[in-house]
Amino acid sequence: MAITFKDLFPTGEYIGAGTNITTGDIIQSIVITFLIAMFMFWVYKKTFTGVLYSRSFNITLVAISMITNVVMMAISGNLALSLGMVGALSIIRFRTAIKDPKDIAFLFWAIALGIINGIAFYKLSIISSIAIGIVLVLFSRKIVLNDPYVLVINYSGAVENKIDYIVRKCCKRYKLRNKAMTGSGNEVVYEVKIRKKYERALLPSLKRLPNIDKVMMFSYTGDLTD
Repeated sequence: MAITFKDLFPTGEYIGAGTNITTGDIIQSIVITFLIAMFMFWVYKKTFTGVLYSRSFNITLVAISMITNVVMMAISGNLALSLGMVGALSIIRFRTAIKDPKDIAFLFWAIALGIINGIAFYKLSIISSIAIGIVLVLFSRKIVLNDPYVLVINYSGAVENKIDYIVRKCCKRYKLRNKAMTGSGNEVVYEVKIRKKYERALLPSLKRLPNIDKVMMFSYTGDLTD
């Protein structure tokens, strides 16, 4: 006698064997999956902290949830078919570079959402998605009072002592990361944490020094101040 998902999951709401799924069951599962996936879409956009937001990746998360949901409904009543589907899907490789490790969590969330809704565990899907969304939104907020910056200064002439004095005065913590000499001048790179009262004064103070060609300041999130 063949083992089905009913034998593995004897309790809880369950959509029967794939051939017994009604049109209403299909529509209900797809609609619920889409609504929860749109909540995930909003959470991803709300918590994104990178440089370039990828709307296409966010849409892909919604599509993955719905496709996984349909596949789960198709194989839910046949263990042999489910094993064959796993073997077929194992040849698929995700080759797009993941720029933010948090994106991996969203990919797993999308897949899990499709799987759970595919076997009609809607209560688990809704409650867990709300909980995951709340956690991601809370932890995505900036809790660092003083953001670290990378300060890049291009100059010519003997002004190193003056640069060091201003950096020491305006920053509560700083560290010289790199120093280079080029044909047109010199370049120094500092990692700094600026004192709050000097946030607006640091760059103008450095720019007013003689023989300063360019001053740039980068945050670790990729933002640039010039």
